Formats: sequence, C-alpha cells, structure tokens
Amino acid sequence: MAQADLSEHSPLATDRYAMFRERGPWLWGAVALGIALRAYLVLFTPGTDDVPIWASHAGWTTQHGLIGYYSFQEVFNHPPFIGRALSEVWQLAKAWDIPFRIPHGLIFSLFDLGNALLLLRLFRDSPWKYAIFAGYWLNPLAVIFSAYHGNTDTAVAFFVLLATSFAVERRAPLAGVAIGVGLWFKLPTVLAIPALFFFFSGRASFVFAGVALAVGATTYLTTAIQAWDLLYTRVLAYPGLDIVTPGGVPIWGFWNSFGIVETSPERVRAVLKAVIAFHRDHNSIVSISPIVVYAFLRRHQSDPRDLGVTICGSFMIFYGLTNFWAYQYLAWVLPFLIFPGARFSIAATMFLFAFIYSLYTMLCGNPYLLGKWDFNAHPFWPSYMLRLRDLAVLFCFFSGATFLVQAVRQEWNRLRMGGP
Repeated sequence: MAQADLSEHSPLATDRYAMFRERGPWLWGAVALGIALRAYLVLFTPGTDDVPIWASHAGWTTQHGLIGYYSFQEVFNHPPFIGRALSEVWQLAKAWDIPFRIPHGLIFSLFDLGNALLLLRLFRDSPWKYAIFAGYWLNPLAVIFSAYHGNTDTAVAFFVLLATSFAVERRAPLAGVAIGVGLWFKLPTVLAIPALFFFFSGRASFVFAGVALAVGATTYLTTAIQAWDLLYTRVLAYPGLDIVTPGGVPIWGFWNSFGIVETSPERVRAVLKAVIAFHRDHNSIVSISPIVVYAFLRRHQSDPRDLGVTICGSFMIFYGLTNFWAYQYLAWVLPFLIFPGARFSIAATMFLFAFIYSLYTMLCGNPYLLGKWDFNAHPFWPSYMLRLRDLAVLFCFFSGATFLVQAVRQEWNRLRMGGP
C-alpha cells in the first residue's frame, strides 16, 4: 500500500481533473451538499439505538449524578467528562423543547467539519488539498457516523487527527494535549498513541506521552478519588462488546467470516475453537500488541504523511483482529484512509460503506434512513448481508496484515543496508 501520490506528476494530474486543484463553484457546492446531508440526518431521521441510549445516559446522569449512574448502570462505559457534558446537552435540549438527537448530532457534525479542515491543513502543500477536503466531507460513512449514528466516535478521529497535525510540526506538547483531551471523549484514542510516540524521538516522545497522560487524567481524577472501583470496572477495563443478533449472528469478527469454523474438518474445528476462545479471553492483548509492534517498526518513517499511514494501519489492524466491536468504530479511521493513497481510500470506503449502508437500511427499513431502527427485528441476517459483513471484515484483516508485513519488510531492508 504505497503512500498517496499527490504530486503534480500524479496520474490524476490531468486537464480532466484540473478543476479539482483549485477553489471554485464545485468546492462550494460540495460544502453545501455536505451540510445539507448532515442537516437532513440530524433534523429528520431518528438515528440508531445509540441516540435513545445516549439520551437515557444523559438523563439518568442528570438525575442521579455521574457516580450514582455508574453504580447501577453496567453498560455506561463512557469517560466522566463526556458523561457530564452530554448531560448538559440533554438539559439544554429539554429546556429548548427539542429532541436530544438534534444538538447531539450537530455537535459531532461540527467535529466532522473539523476533520475535513484538518485534512485541508495537513495536505496544504498538495495540489489536491481541496479534493481531499471535499472527498472527506462528502464521504458517506463520515456523514452517517457524525450526523446519524448518535455516538461519540467522530471525536476520536478529530482529536487523533489534531494530534497528527501538531506532531508533523514537531510540537510534542500540543500533540499530547490533543490526545489527552481525546481521552475525555472516548478511550480508543489510545490506539494512536504508539504511532505518535514512535514518530517523535528521544525526549520529545516522553514529553508527548507525559502531557497526554496528565491532560487525559485531569477529568478522571475526581471520579477516581470518589469511586475508583466503578471507574476502573465501567470505563478503564471495558473491553468492548461481543455483539450478536437475537438469533446469535455475530456482527463482526474474522472467525465468523465465510464459515471458516463450520466448514473446517472436525479435528481442525476443535483446534480453531480453542484458539477462538483464547482470542476472546485475551482480545485486548491480541488486538493491541500488533499495533505497538507495527508503530515501533515504522519509527524511522519520518515523513509527515508517513504518520498518517501508521495511524491508518493501526486502526485497520485493530478492526481486523478484535472480536469486540460496534459499527461506529469505523469512524476512527475515516480521515486517515487517504494517507496510504487514493486507491486504498476508495477501496476501503466502498467495502465498508456497502456493509454499513446495507445494514442500516435493513435495520431501519428505509433507504433514506427515515425508519425506526430495530435491531431485534432481524435475528437472522440474509445471506447478502452476511457476505457484505465478511467482505468488510476481511478487507480490514488483510489490510492490517499487509500494513504489518510491509513494516517488517521495510525494517528488514533497513537493517540489511546497515541502518542504525
């Protein structure tokens, strides 16, 4: 997976595409369309089950306080800051007599605009910077996850991308601040820490890590002092959910793809089941350890855009290996898909969007996402849906494996050439 060819000599640099290298009506039309699509989803669609779930979290937090809510609600696994912040949003929505989903969707749509603007900043020296901005702003997955889904995952992408923009300018303390604030919203921000840590060198790496830890800890301290056991159990040790339909159909996972287990010989199947059980019991270690190794292997990749490739690869490795997963987790990687190259970005968007959009339209019963989300009404997914799931999972798995293998080869070649 080669890095994006964004030079004047790119295959795209032809007269046919020349307009996309300049600002003009096409760009303002793309901006307007992206705003219109998000406004439509925020104002007129009910969203997924995450919308009422978050409204419930926010309402109960308002009534019982954060620690009180942690104490009796096991599924509330979000950091203290975002719990309190969305409680304030819920109170504001109630005071204005508007649905909670509207201010919630608006907030994370603004984070998504921030993602598009940060990409414009990161690629400011590229002749294709406006095309990259517009391509992300109109990415249908970005639109859906920010304005429709109803969770906080778009913020993960924003703060990791913000940290990336500081890192390429060698501003380790500010990169640490960005990651630290990201931890206030959702813990998976930590998946980008190895890439950022190894991108810096020497003292700067530890400055980055120290600032990230210090800033991240600030909004956890009060809760930790009052109820460390609850904070640890509900948030810090939360591994994710192994989600299956009411009929037992897994929504993700490499081992569920294309009947790997079911079609294996009986002796092989017994071994596979033991491996799968180990994987599930040690999901975090299995999923995160290769990310650390991958980031370490790429520590000599010092070009600014190499960092984006490393973060993209880190997320793809996680998606390919984890058993505990939810659809909106794909939001984390979306701004980073462009860094390995346009072809990779297009292929990833096609595979992942085919799965997500087909599933969402099935679960809400409407191609315009206007219907009520009903996960429980579909205990058994049709065969086409299973195939789309498997293609998405395998794309992430083999992409992550390819990133890792390429990093091993680059490191091996560097050592053969006598590198330090």
